[in-house]
Amino acid sequence: MTKKLYYDPKLKTCSAAVLDVREAKGGYEILLDQTVIYPEGGGQLSDTGHIGTARVSYAREEKNQIWHLADRPLTPGERADVSFDTVSRLDHTQQHTGEHILSGLAKTLFDAVNVGFHMAEDYVTIDLDKPLDETQIMQLEAEANRAVQANVPTVIRIVNDRELDSIEIRKRAKGLSGEDIRIVWCGGVDSCTCCGTHCETSGEVGFIKITAHMNYKGGTRLWFACGMRAVKYAWETAALADKLARRYSTKQENVLEAVVKQGDELAALKRELRLRTDALLSYRAADLLAKAENIGETKLVVSTEEGFSMQEIKLLAEKICTAEKTVTVILSEVGETVYYQLWRSAGVTLSMRDVSAALNAILGGKGGGRDDAAQGSAKAQEGLKETLQQFEAYMKQRMKG
Repeated sequence: MTKKLYYDPKLKTCSAAVLDVREAKGGYEILLDQTVIYPEGGGQLSDTGHIGTARVSYAREEKNQIWHLADRPLTPGERADVSFDTVSRLDHTQQHTGEHILSGLAKTLFDAVNVGFHMAEDYVTIDLDKPLDETQIMQLEAEANRAVQANVPTVIRIVNDRELDSIEIRKRAKGLSGEDIRIVWCGGVDSCTCCGTHCETSGEVGFIKITAHMNYKGGTRLWFACGMRAVKYAWETAALADKLARRYSTKQENVLEAVVKQGDELAALKRELRLRTDALLSYRAADLLAKAENIGETKLVVSTEEGFSMQEIKLLAEKICTAEKTVTVILSEVGETVYYQLWRSAGVTLSMRDVSAALNAILGGKGGGRDDAAQGSAKAQEGLKETLQQFEAYMKQRMKG
């Protein structure tokens, strides 16, 4: 059994005896008789730190034994100084204590129950069982920061399972029994059983910022940051707002209006572009049909366009084949890529899937489709016009039968 010294906020180091060492994935697991390094648990990340000269990247609990994943082995029986990284410990306790404050207030203000908590190195989430709107989330954040500013001491009490039954708390973990059950009161707004580490006062959380939210499984998922994570988020958000304000030559408070205005203008331009593109394709379709050669009762249109997208040559081919009984082969060069569309009108029996296979063989391309339409692409290449002329001759033979 490992003595858990990490619950004492005043202890940052200790001397421990090495009880056991074993090889593990990523290094060596070291078992100590006591430790200040907190193992992952209760939604909280593991501490990192040192055991003598060994670097500890992770710790976990297994049957009241704390195993430390280290980059080098130690010798069973030797003693070593144990320490945790104070910066990461503070970060983890700030996020964890902030989670308590938010969860307690969500229950008090909106009767919303925390049904999920996850902490990662770069984000923290809470899942609530009720949907919250924007106004409620702003109220929750404001009240959480008032609890931080109140700088209320964190109270921890060790009770047994009989005493626990008589104490009213927000949340009780399932399956608790025995004599060493920890109840934590945080910020004057929350109480629950918890095995994690916490700030000594709510003021140490520093700042709580809800960074994002979404509807999730009938409730609400909140992303939030505390302490320096929240400060960093505020820095980055302010810098982004400043860049946008400079880009739009406006004040930060007017950025949203400027972005919305530009979006509306862009949408209008896109609509106008679609109308003009449709008109252009109609003119181009008429021009190609006028120049097309008749092969029996069917016209053959073979053309190479420049700068048309795959969607645009598809629309062009569709317009041609809708207007007259036609087999249409349209290619377009865009940068280093050649796109193609193969279409036939109703009543034409030639398979565009078969034609696609032949064109792929000539161009070294990839593509396929149905009997009535196929598409594909290939790398741009020299002599494309000459290649297309050869393919046009092939098409004439196929259409003549």
